[in-house]
Amino acid sequence: MRLYLLILLLFVPIISIAQDKDLEQNKTLKELNNKHASGIDRLQFLDSLAKEIRYDSTFNADSIFRETISYAQALDSIDMAVKHTVNFINYLNYGTNDYKEAKKIIKGTYPILSEITKPNIIDDFYIEAAYVYSDSRNFDEAIRLFDSAYVYAEKYQSKYMEISKFAKGIAYVNTGNFGDASMTLQEASKMFQAKNDTLYWLYTKSSISILYSKNGFFEEAKKERDELIEIAKHIPSYPNLHLIYYNNAADDNKVNNQKNRIKNLKYAVALNDKAENKTDYESLLKSGLAAALAENDSLKQAEDLIKELELTEKNITGFNKPFYLNAKMRFAFSVKDYPNALRYGMENHTLKTKGDQYEEIQEAALFLSEVYEQIGDNDKAFLHYKNYTKIKDSIGSSINTRVLAYYQTLYETEKRDLTIQNQNSNIALLATKNKVKNQWLLFGGLGLFSVFGFVTVVRSRNYAKKKQVLQEEFTQNIINAQEQERTRLAFELHDSVGQQLMLLTRKLKTIDNEDYGNLANDTLANLRSISQGLYPAALERLGFTAAIEDLVNELDESTDVFFSAEIENTDNHINKDKALHLYRVAQEALSNTLKHAEAKAIFISIEKVSNNIVMTIKDNGKGFDYSKALTTSKSLGMKSLMERCKIIKAQLEVESSIGKGTQIIIKLPIEAS
Repeated sequence: MRLYLLILLLFVPIISIAQDKDLEQNKTLKELNNKHASGIDRLQFLDSLAKEIRYDSTFNADSIFRETISYAQALDSIDMAVKHTVNFINYLNYGTNDYKEAKKIIKGTYPILSEITKPNIIDDFYIEAAYVYSDSRNFDEAIRLFDSAYVYAEKYQSKYMEISKFAKGIAYVNTGNFGDASMTLQEASKMFQAKNDTLYWLYTKSSISILYSKNGFFEEAKKERDELIEIAKHIPSYPNLHLIYYNNAADDNKVNNQKNRIKNLKYAVALNDKAENKTDYESLLKSGLAAALAENDSLKQAEDLIKELELTEKNITGFNKPFYLNAKMRFAFSVKDYPNALRYGMENHTLKTKGDQYEEIQEAALFLSEVYEQIGDNDKAFLHYKNYTKIKDSIGSSINTRVLAYYQTLYETEKRDLTIQNQNSNIALLATKNKVKNQWLLFGGLGLFSVFGFVTVVRSRNYAKKKQVLQEEFTQNIINAQEQERTRLAFELHDSVGQQLMLLTRKLKTIDNEDYGNLANDTLANLRSISQGLYPAALERLGFTAAIEDLVNELDESTDVFFSAEIENTDNHINKDKALHLYRVAQEALSNTLKHAEAKAIFISIEKVSNNIVMTIKDNGKGFDYSKALTTSKSLGMKSLMERCKIIKAQLEVESSIGKGTQIIIKLPIEAS
């Protein structure tokens, strides 16, 4: 009863204040309606009143804005009408979230925009309109309006030049247009840097790093964040340094670098503890750290962090609840408290499925699969694992598509810039030519024409070389992306489909049917063979030399061709990336020989000669015209060898003639250690 009275007493002053506020509003509105001033005085009164109530959510701003805009238009004061229209749109967007009404006001304002006389009003209108469409997730229209805002901001040289470019980049991110998003954010970053707007420049770089991370460019994301961290350390006004470390930790978890993950999360928590608004991110950061500690056997520290969070209700409810649940379920799983792990996991999964963050839904499904597997419910474990792989494959496919789009955008942009530069240079030369021709007539004209012709030839050759370099870089990037995708698919086949087949095989053992068991075993063997073709497991486990020997032995056993090999151990002289490409070169060369050479014997040698690793593949087959093969459409295998050799900076030599067999020599320089 006392608690009830206390709550009632607490509410009395609030009700009283609200009533006083209503009386004040009614008095103001009454004063407005009874005002017998001239038109200009009344407009000035409305103008000042609209300015006062713009950010006051307790005031009935809607009617004041409408009255002010309508009266300003009646007096033909279009500048003031649009200025308060901008304020009204902002109020509807952020004050009431009435996007439908805001869009109606925007469309009704278009016809009078041409009558605006003062600068910086029209770009202000377009930027506010764009944010309405962006916040209501109509990103295509938002991008169009951000473009309009940029045009007028550039005309008036206003602050919205950089901001509209930045906001447009974020809109591209939300449409999944990764290539345009990256290029637009990079442009915004350069603009903020040129204006010395360090804070917005850091925000833009942070957005770029998140964009890279979401699409699997972890090295690029880390590079951006490392630069951000160094700069932000010297800027006290930058509020998000702890979030940069948190995002670093998220990437560390994706690549399974748990030591760095915990290190970055501890940095983030320590920085947040020193911040003035530490409670805003306390649950996010400490829950993340508790989950990481629990998954890495630091159970006492994880438990202490969770108990610390539970002391404040805000940390475990509302917006912060999913982060708290994630820590609780992973701690319960680590201490083998599977009933509670399942309870927290189910609650977390329900919350995640209400949003559109598919990576989080994927993680929630994988966790439930692991819990059900521990408690012996294989059917539910399989169901959730199936949901996990479905989402993961969808995300992986989307990322791969956007990665290729990104490289294509880079290539096309560089090509476009080179073309524009060449065109501008030609225009400048033509203008100079016309000027000199008027002065010198025939002799000057002929001289300039000669110079122009020479410069054009030189520029054309340089452009062709640059274009060739760009094309080679693009091709090499595609090869690297394909190699990454092969590796991902190989591990996915092993970790997901392989595990499912193993589970199926176990179940079939309970059924007295030998045919089913044999079929499952054969399917599993075929799957492992495909996985081996996508990514050689021996290369990862045993090293380059053993992987090549394994490849040669496998081909020797599966074909009628006689193989001989002299392979020196070179594992200490080649890194993992170059080893993979050199392995692929050998694999491609041997495959081409078996398909086309009609050889009876193949010899392969790998040796260290001076500062090079030299690989020689020789056969006694029918040979071919090497120079002709490079110019035909059927030489994709040979072109693939050439591109891979360029990637690892190796020298490729091919000696072949009709009827005399083929010899391929690859010389890979050894990097100084």
